[in-house]
Amino acid sequence: MAALTEDDAKEAKPAAGGRAKRPAKETAAAPRRARAGKKTARASLTDRVYQLLRSDILTCALEPGRELSEAELAQRFDVSKTPVREALATLRQEGFVRTFPRRGYQVVPITFGDMSELFDLRTILEAGAAELACARITDAELDQLQKLADVVYDRAEQPSLQRFIKANRDFHAAIAKASGNERLQALIVRQMDELERFFYLGARLRDVNSETINDHQAIVEVLRKRDPDAARAIMIKHNDITREGLFKALASSRSFAQISL
Repeated sequence: MAALTEDDAKEAKPAAGGRAKRPAKETAAAPRRARAGKKTARASLTDRVYQLLRSDILTCALEPGRELSEAELAQRFDVSKTPVREALATLRQEGFVRTFPRRGYQVVPITFGDMSELFDLRTILEAGAAELACARITDAELDQLQKLADVVYDRAEQPSLQRFIKANRDFHAAIAKASGNERLQALIVRQMDELERFFYLGARLRDVNSETINDHQAIVEVLRKRDPDAARAIMIKHNDITREGLFKALASSRSFAQISL
């Protein structure tokens, strides 16, 4: 081992009182690391609360029109009000909750007018995506679409329903991705988010297994033929059938009287 130089020895010599002083940079860095750790932990907690709230809203476990408070949610998730407030702020930006001065928050009600506008937009976007996908989709992607098209559900079982809704989402998202247009894909995913509450309600009220399977299988066959005009047409037809079925199911149900025009 090399011997210490005189300068080294001076640096190694303990300060008065027997303790060596920590370098100033190290002393200043410790509080920064602590603050960074707390910030990361809070961000993680906020994200967890956000994901749980968002899931409850999309699945209608928190039904449309339900009033919420920070205190109630903090107790429910066993956290402080800060991550709840931050999660609600994000959900407000996404259009899932709204605020009322001195009253708190409310899950945004859903209306037939909202659903009609969303389906109009979704039809335009998905018809274009299906048309573009004909030139780009691979055989492996088509095989995966076929698997997603065959998923069924049991209305009495929530996990089964969730798998079905996810498979439906993944099916349409995969076609959007196959379009090769990332901006178009992002827009379609956003529309699916906003319509997901309608899909949960509709799938509970009526059995859409055969309707969805038949439509999705037909879409896969058209995409295999690489026919852009037929792909556009069948996607428009599929969205129209889905829209009509949802309207009828929701309009005839007394369970969802909070849905208005």
